[in-house]
Amino acid sequence: MRNSNLVKKEPAPVAIDPAEGIGKRLKELRRSRGLTLARLAERTNLSIGSLSQVERGLVSPTLRTVYAVSTALGVSPAWIIDPDSVKAQDPDGPYIVRSTRRKPFFNRNGVTKHLATPEAEARYTGFIVTLEPNASSGDEQYTHAGEEIGLVLSGSLILEIEDNTYRVNKDDSFAFPSSLAHRFYNDTPGDTVVFWINSRS
Repeated sequence: MRNSNLVKKEPAPVAIDPAEGIGKRLKELRRSRGLTLARLAERTNLSIGSLSQVERGLVSPTLRTVYAVSTALGVSPAWIIDPDSVKAQDPDGPYIVRSTRRKPFFNRNGVTKHLATPEAEARYTGFIVTLEPNASSGDEQYTHAGEEIGLVLSGSLILEIEDNTYRVNKDDSFAFPSSLAHRFYNDTPGDTVVFWINSRS
């Protein structure tokens, strides 16, 4: 005779490894930025192997890794560790980026990029790019996936697109496929500021 008073036990919840959650967020964010593991390793001075282990949730990242990766990807260390708490502190949600809340994304060769689009935006990444005098994207032209659109807010810059060279002045704009070899630099004695948009595909 069956005992009708028996209570069926619910299966125990599966524990989620915090390292796995962090790794998944990092992988998704890296891909949304259009970066390979090799490129991220170059930006952070971390090895491809250690970054891969973090992304797969095999190891928990050190504080040094969290700070290096968050700077390279343009988010706060807190977002990587606990994104829900960061979202709760942001009164503008996923749609607005205040000028006082722009996050640093890149700083090299006198070129500084601050993220101008919300992290929720999946297709386009907008930057406020500042080029100091003699700053450049590098000595060699380069290519990558996507397209680019820019508006010079102040100053001027030289934009090379394959065999063509253009001077782009204040209030001028530009657009070209990122698959074309290109580079840019500031040959003026003052800073140049550009609102620059990259598509991710």
